[in-house]
Amino acid sequence: MKRAGILHAGLNAELARLGHTDELVVADCGLPIPAGPAVVDLAFVFGVPSLLQVLDAVLAELVVERALVAAEVDERNPRCAAALTTRLPLVDRVAHEEFKARVAGVRLVIRTGEATPYANVLLRCGVPF
Repeated sequence: MKRAGILHAGLNAELARLGHTDELVVADCGLPIPAGPAVVDLAFVFGVPSLLQVLDAVLAELVVERALVAAEVDERNPRCAAALTTRLPLVDRVAHEEFKARVAGVRLVIRTGEATPYANVLLRCGVPF
């Protein structure tokens, strides 16, 4: 049994497959997910687990060199925007429609139970050396 960290076997397997420059999305429960990326659906009920709970666990497991969010998060969900900015090294912003288009090219989408607007983040994997 693992000593700490993410216990979800499917999520652990998907995270272990990621390499430098691979991208993943930690998504709210409303983000449209196109065919293509692997999906680990953690959503249980609205709000559980939250985006930040899942993001914190993922950040403890991965090296992240850059992040991308929808620009609308600043106005529509400023609390989420502030929390993302404090947790991530570089956060770029694009229009929400462009963000949704980028989801098709990621390796993994982790769907949370988050039920607040624009609470999605695309992470680009880095290396620990």
